Amino acid sequence: MSGVLALAGCTGIPDSGSVHAQEVSATPNDNDVILLPAGPAPGANQTQILNGFLQAAASPQKNYEIAREYLTTDLSKQWDPDAGVLITSNQPVLTPNSDTSMSVTVSPRAEVDQTGEYKESVSAASVTLPFTFVQENGQWRINTANPGIILEQLRFNQVFSSHPLYFYDPTYTYLVPDVRWFAKDTTTSTRVVRALLAGPAPWLGQGAVVTAFPDGTEASPVVVDSGTANVPLSSQVLSQSQVSLQRMQYQLDESLGSVASVASVSISVNQSPVTVVPGTPPITTPLVDNKALVQLSGAFGYLSNNAVVPIGSVNDKIQALGPLSATSSSGVFAVGTAAGVYAVQPGGNDPVLVDARAGLLAPSLDPAGYVWSVPAGSPNAVQAYGKDGSTHSVVVNWNGASNIVSLDVSRDGTRVLAFTEADGMPSLIVAAIIRDKDGVPQRLGDPLVLASGPGAPVDATWVDQTDVASLTVSPSGDDRVVVQQIGGISSNLGVPSNATTLSGGNSLDGLWLLTSAGDLQQQRGSGWQTISKGISFLATQT
Repeated sequence: MSGVLALAGCTGIPDSGSVHAQEVSATPNDNDVILLPAGPAPGANQTQILNGFLQAAASPQKNYEIAREYLTTDLSKQWDPDAGVLITSNQPVLTPNSDTSMSVTVSPRAEVDQTGEYKESVSAASVTLPFTFVQENGQWRINTANPGIILEQLRFNQVFSSHPLYFYDPTYTYLVPDVRWFAKDTTTSTRVVRALLAGPAPWLGQGAVVTAFPDGTEASPVVVDSGTANVPLSSQVLSQSQVSLQRMQYQLDESLGSVASVASVSISVNQSPVTVVPGTPPITTPLVDNKALVQLSGAFGYLSNNAVVPIGSVNDKIQALGPLSATSSSGVFAVGTAAGVYAVQPGGNDPVLVDARAGLLAPSLDPAGYVWSVPAGSPNAVQAYGKDGSTHSVVVNWNGASNIVSLDVSRDGTRVLAFTEADGMPSLIVAAIIRDKDGVPQRLGDPLVLASGPGAPVDATWVDQTDVASLTVSPSGDDRVVVQQIGGISSNLGVPSNATTLSGGNSLDGLWLLTSAGDLQQQRGSGWQTISKGISFLATQT
């Protein structure tokens, strides 16, 4: 073969060609589509070898067996496709540098690291990756390449799937999701279990969540047979109590529940089944009322047939305060007013003014009964108020934020969603809540920055346990609602007009939006449909 690179300039990698997609029915491999790449053709030049390698990287079957055929014998043994995935928004462009080297330039859209964490790119700057070639047995092969693989977004969606790993809140009441992404092949269940044993993502694993598995627990490859995943664990689990075994079982059940071929899970040690007596399951999906909680015509309650059904136990108390905003949690209410934030409970107790600072945001509540509040102009001044009347300053790190427009605690009480503004740009943040041994909020962990629309931040809310939605307005007045899976992909939700407030339900279908004119809307198709009018404010349910 000639040593001259047969390439005059730059070339893009085609979407079609030697990679073919074959649809299959449900299989133990959990594949909806199997990509069938071709191996290197005899006499292929450097461009064809590199093209072929990048396309073959879309097939994880047998540990990327076909992709390794494009590499030298030595590199094939060393190359680590599991080091990460660079997800691109465009076709990669190949550029020759010499007879034995080429570079690939891509526009990153996101990346998945070796633990399966998905992070969208914050920069649109292109990235260039080097490749070099040698002849081995008279054929061109790649002899240097970065670890990991490159996939366009469409290919990534075909080859990878999301899998929430589940950890406990410190009280073992809730299971908390930590979304990861793994290739669809026979090793998916093993990857899920090993990632679960490795622990939560760094931003979440700072004390907000715990695991039932003892330190050092390892897993051999998981075998799925007739819908049952046999999870072989190391001997550490044998010394655990039955309660701890139950908790491990629930973590495995929920974490492997996203694997299509798995219907049940069994634990074994040294090839012997481990008996786990069923217990009281934790809460995986905290649910709220599907109806919107609103203030309408001087009454506070749930919207039904375009009218409010007042919450009789607290409505009069709340109306007497002149409410501007509210949050509910298990029959307790935090109410924002011109005088500050009040805690309101049913029964004979009067409302209690828990925060009289000026400029407070709509308050939030957590499952332990703490009322969270913060002034819009002082994002670092977060405080949590206990049911015993105690006040606790919560140490936060908002990456230099100068303003904050919303702060919402997750329904499991382990995370905070905050929508801030830093250097004139919106910054949507989720952070872990670190509490002391008594459950008192102490500080927030390092923030994880999520995707949001352009322009000024307006509001944000939890959609469910894994998804959040944010609302921004551009200088031209255009509104944008973006939904973001924490640890996953973001997408736009139509373009509302004059929106002011978002409030989540139990799913994306239950997301509510309020406009400045008092129109309560939900997304229908590609637009937003008005459900009711004259709403004074839209409350949050936690």
